[in-house]
Amino acid sequence: MRGLWAIVVLGLLGSAAVQAQPLAAPAELAPLLRAGGLVLYMRHPATEPGQTDAEPLDFADCTTQRNLSDGGRRSAVEIGAAMRRIGMRIGGVVTSEYCRAREAARLMEFPAETDALLNDGGRMLAKGPDSIPARALRTWLSRPPLPGTNLLIVAHRPNLVDAAGPSFADLGEGEVAVFRPSDGGFVLVARVRAADWPGL
Repeated sequence: MRGLWAIVVLGLLGSAAVQAQPLAAPAELAPLLRAGGLVLYMRHPATEPGQTDAEPLDFADCTTQRNLSDGGRRSAVEIGAAMRRIGMRIGGVVTSEYCRAREAARLMEFPAETDALLNDGGRMLAKGPDSIPARALRTWLSRPPLPGTNLLIVAHRPNLVDAAGPSFADLGEGEVAVFRPSDGGFVLVARVRAADWPGL
């Protein structure tokens, strides 16, 4: 069973991950989030299992897409509330163009911009660790946010797998990977499942 809290060093141009010692205690995360300087990559919360993305897909028409379930919507609200309760500052939010990512940010009550390079890696014409979307995401993860703030990215699992390696293939719906930009690359500080946020 994988640990929830871990530190992983990731190269800017590579996708290999090196497992390091776990954090001393999960309680350390809330102060780190309050201090800022982190990039949070969130896979959209739970979706309707009976829905699939249409082909062709229209990003402006949510009926052509797999959307958040009622449970996923509740989860988004709870995660946003937990982030505010912790006292963390979100300096910016960027999402993919999919309705499920945009709706998650809206329900978390964070104004967001969209970036087409964050769209679901499963549909990208070019994918893999050397693709333009993967390189773009590594740039997001490696760029320090404004002092005292955190950047939130809401997107999809394949994107993070392409950018940061196969250790993220088990990223759950609503799960957040917390990174610290470091020396032109990024370090994974923690992985927080959707159900864990209310307890922080």
